[in-house]
Amino acid sequence: MEKAQGYKRYIKENGVHFVPVWRIIGFSGANMAVNLYMGLTMIMSFYLNGYVGMAVILASSFSTIMRLWDGVTDPLVGFLVDKVGGRVGKTRLCLVAGGILLFVNSFLMFNVTDRLPKGAIRPVFFIVFTLIYYIGYTFLNISNHVGNVCLTNDPSQRPILSIVGTVLVRIMRAVMQMVTASLAIKYGSMRSAELFHEYWLIVAVIATIGIVIAYISIRPKDIPYFSETAAQEDEDSKEKVKFSDYLTVLKKNRPLQMMIIARATDQFANTCKTSAITLVLYGIVVGNYKLSGGWTMYTTIIGLVMMTLGVGTIGRKLGLKKAMQFSSWGVIVLDTIAIIIWLVCDPKTLNLPGYVNGYGQAFNGFTLFTVLLFIISVVGGGFQMIASSIVPPMIADVNDYEATRSGKYIPGMVGTLFSFLDKLISAFGPTLVGVGFAIIGFADEFPDVSTPYSFKLLVIGLVFYYGFELVGAIFNIIAMKFYDLTPEKMKEVEEQLNTMRIKE
Repeated sequence: MEKAQGYKRYIKENGVHFVPVWRIIGFSGANMAVNLYMGLTMIMSFYLNGYVGMAVILASSFSTIMRLWDGVTDPLVGFLVDKVGGRVGKTRLCLVAGGILLFVNSFLMFNVTDRLPKGAIRPVFFIVFTLIYYIGYTFLNISNHVGNVCLTNDPSQRPILSIVGTVLVRIMRAVMQMVTASLAIKYGSMRSAELFHEYWLIVAVIATIGIVIAYISIRPKDIPYFSETAAQEDEDSKEKVKFSDYLTVLKKNRPLQMMIIARATDQFANTCKTSAITLVLYGIVVGNYKLSGGWTMYTTIIGLVMMTLGVGTIGRKLGLKKAMQFSSWGVIVLDTIAIIIWLVCDPKTLNLPGYVNGYGQAFNGFTLFTVLLFIISVVGGGFQMIASSIVPPMIADVNDYEATRSGKYIPGMVGTLFSFLDKLISAFGPTLVGVGFAIIGFADEFPDVSTPYSFKLLVIGLVFYYGFELVGAIFNIIAMKFYDLTPEKMKEVEEQLNTMRIKE
């Protein structure tokens, strides 16, 4: 069967296998879909506050609780995928299951809840389908971890996985921020039900297209030869894949431990950048929320160039570890400067061609604040993109290392162990945001586009937008000191893994 699929044409020497670049580009559609559905949860607190009837802290805590639930489902789904997924294709199983569950349940959550009678039925209905939604999210998220392993292990291609995936995801995030800002202006509030109906439709259509393309792209590589060892092919040996492997992997896989520390702290910072924080900085401090969409697009495009150079040059020539260290130092320096700029300059003078500033004045040349923040945002954002985009190929390396260490190719379990602890640590970001708002007087409702400016709001915005990201970068540097999967080490790993693959 595998021979009929022509899998040998993807194999080089010394255990290296590859794919045409178009398949790498196509498979990144899965990562795009994951991030689009994540975007729904990032603005979910406004829906909870406006239609499900939850106060600010409870609405923020709901995201934390659901993220913890998402983490709980990770080990269960990961074990299931590695146990039975080889028969149908581990990655394709995740793509199909995740795509269907996310599409159906997100529709019910954001298109039906607000049409139900007010009262207890709304939160009960929303919670039930949100629980199922996150199971779908787990499946789709695992598809990236498993797919990246079997797609390619070529050291010249694994960085491309990140370059392509991050470019697509970042551009889509910028586009969706423009969509969010436009819909908020169109409907007059982030708590509008019509806003969520329209936003959901856009997300669901684009994400589904991305999942279909990813399925087509991964199909010839999603076979046992690229995702299991020879021992695992034997029916008697399959029993060796057991749930207790999670504890063994966590205890003995040092590179995975370091990746969990680095990723979890970064993700914690990322979950603190909720839509409410973005609204505070641009809708209240700057005074024109619509400007945030254009600003994100401008800075993202140029930042992506930096990211591409960072991963492509540093990642290929010096190794992924060096790229992570380099980018993390950049984040620390640039985020510190950004905080100073927001405090010293006048944010209301921020402007771009085609927009008005916080004083309602049309664009009449670039101001000092605009120029300084633009430079810092582009360079700092580029460094942050490098750090985040390096994670997928590093996890793929960790999976290969684990296969040589334990004799078992268990990308589902390794990937979900990574994501479980990542989510466990980072889950408290939205709750902390809610607590921060409550402390400064927003316990019942989130700040909205009509909320007047206050210095307290500026401080909250800076702490959650830049402060925790800076702390996350510090943890990255510490973790990389103990991460030993250098290019030389990975060459040894791939050669050893080649001797363990399924033979004809």
